Amino acid sequence: MKKKFVAGSYVPAVDTLRFAMRRILLISASAAVLALPTAAAARAHAGAAGYLVVRNAAADGGVTGSPVVTVVVDGFVLGRVSQEGRVEIYHLASGTGRLAAQATGVDLSRSGVTWRGVPGTAYSGSGFRFRAVGGVWRVVIHGSGIDVYAGGRGRVTLHGSHAYPGSDGRFAFDGRPFTSLPSGELTVPIGHP
Repeated sequence: MKKKFVAGSYVPAVDTLRFAMRRILLISASAAVLALPTAAAARAHAGAAGYLVVRNAAADGGVTGSPVVTVVVDGFVLGRVSQEGRVEIYHLASGTGRLAAQATGVDLSRSGVTWRGVPGTAYSGSGFRFRAVGGVWRVVIHGSGIDVYAGGRGRVTLHGSHAYPGSDGRFAFDGRPFTSLPSGELTVPIGHP
């Protein structure tokens, strides 16, 4: 049944409009339900964080030798130097937090350093802890008795001892079994980009 307006035009009956609206709503809801698994799968594969643990690491040359661990990560780096070491920390980009790198210990000195135009802080001494949280960090660690826990997305370069392979520390990624540090340089990703 159609109703006639004064100007002579006709509009569809109310039942016809309800049917059209229900059809549009059903199509929209179906599209949303079909899109949810695709969006969830894309989120799961995009940028999954990874984790690195280094225990009692050392490299030849001590504080002036090759870095034992170099981490560039969008996430966090926590560590401890139990013997003698030098840790250079550069904040490459801000993340959600605005935290500065921190270090604490009794035998600790700090100085300014620069890497490719990026200012940073070098912490030297023994028996100290350090952390860099919230943003993109480059942390370079020299010395012996090094423990590191890092998480996020990025990459790490590990370098053990040529003179004492097998007793230069151990490392593990994402909960896997620990492995001895490489006697050469090994660069691997942390997390999925």
